[in-house]
Amino acid sequence: MNANTPLPIPTVEGGPQGAMFTLPHVKDGCVARLVTVFGSLGPGRERRVHYVFDVGTHDYKQMMLPVEGAVRSIALQVPAASWYERELHDQYGVEVSGHPDLRPLVFHENWPDGVHPMVDPVPWASREYRFLTVQGNGIAEVAVGPVHAGVIEPGHFRFSVVGDTVLHLELRHFYTHKGTEKLFEETLVNAGTMIAESVSGDNCFAHAVAYSQAVENACRADIPTRASAIRLIGLEFERLVCHISDVGGLCTDVGFSVAAASATRIKESLLQASSECCGTRYWRGIGVPGGLRFDVESRKVLELSQAVSLAARQFSDLARVILETPSIQNRFETAGILRGEAARELAVVGPVARASGIDLDVRRDHPYGHYDRVQFEVPVTHYGDVMARAKIRIEEAAISARLIQQTASALPAGNVLTPLELRGELYGSSAVESPRGELYYWLEGHGGRLARCHIKSPSFQNWPAMPFAVANNIIADFPLINKSFNLSYSGCDR
Repeated sequence: MNANTPLPIPTVEGGPQGAMFTLPHVKDGCVARLVTVFGSLGPGRERRVHYVFDVGTHDYKQMMLPVEGAVRSIALQVPAASWYERELHDQYGVEVSGHPDLRPLVFHENWPDGVHPMVDPVPWASREYRFLTVQGNGIAEVAVGPVHAGVIEPGHFRFSVVGDTVLHLELRHFYTHKGTEKLFEETLVNAGTMIAESVSGDNCFAHAVAYSQAVENACRADIPTRASAIRLIGLEFERLVCHISDVGGLCTDVGFSVAAASATRIKESLLQASSECCGTRYWRGIGVPGGLRFDVESRKVLELSQAVSLAARQFSDLARVILETPSIQNRFETAGILRGEAARELAVVGPVARASGIDLDVRRDHPYGHYDRVQFEVPVTHYGDVMARAKIRIEEAAISARLIQQTASALPAGNVLTPLELRGELYGSSAVESPRGELYYWLEGHGGRLARCHIKSPSFQNWPAMPFAVANNIIADFPLINKSFNLSYSGCDR
């Protein structure tokens, strides 16, 4: 589905089992793309459910539904809504009638019945979580995690296998759930950036910019052009570093240690150049509502651009070696195929979506900041395997390097911060194309403090698609497939 295709706006209808949104089909069979579903509390602590759709009009359609009793599930119409509705049920206690699987998503076995963390205080309890089981002759279960052998966050993977072939994979996450959205409540709006940056460490600048833009949109404020340009450089720098690291990680998982070490060296050279430029390796503590916390010298930005140019050439040479190595081709090609139909039904985003034929990129489809001043191609392929996801990242890394050099060579002069009036009623949202895909923030504030801040993480969106890519592969290829998705546990468990 092309995000620029005009689509009808969803409508609301009622019924004996609660209210729901109807998503009418258009002539080509597409429907509005679900972005997120989340809850909030009104002034009288009444529950509200928010739906956000991309209807292809260079804007997001947001709708809020007061909950009186239950809401009807849209998961059978829109499979991408399944996790969101389960999370809504866990966090707010909203009854979701007609949902095919309302087992706890965020809650684990020690979570008490009838307690919802966005509403109630939390005691402790004990219960059993029942995994789905596959029955038949020769079928065995293999449990991986939640504690892993490597330096990795906890996540549980339950495989049903016949021999080495995976028939079914069930995910169990939220072992590191930090209650980030709850932490935002009553926080000063200007101080919220620090919490946003903590959601996912390697995408911290994307989170800072997404949060800051939501505040700026709520204030109807424009930031200085120089700040906007430097934000673009930071966002593309973060994407470049992540993609180089991801390709190196894929090489690690297939034993190509020389290429993996080379990718690590290139990444480290970029991080050191970043530290020289702005005093931070990962652009933490730079983005704030209104622009930037401090200015960056134009000379240092140009030096960073030169380092990016060198790293991009080195990575291009390395990528050519990787892609032309027969053993890499043998492992990458046809492994972990996520077919386009499944990718669309689950509304996957980012490089994973583009590798499965979905032409979607927030930078182009919903331009923000400085992106309406630059032009770039969005690479898309339809194979949906590990090789496709690797190639998408390699092509995007080259595009990011060009955008950094183009913007740095024409960096505007001026200040980098616009003072914002934050004392009134604030309602704002923002989307950013993070290295993993569409990152969406929605916030509500009163009197300079936040009442609610919702984070739609690209990892939360994409994790449900992982089992579809792993099915019918050998279990030994799971680490490779998992790495090709490169999803964040912390970002998902936010």
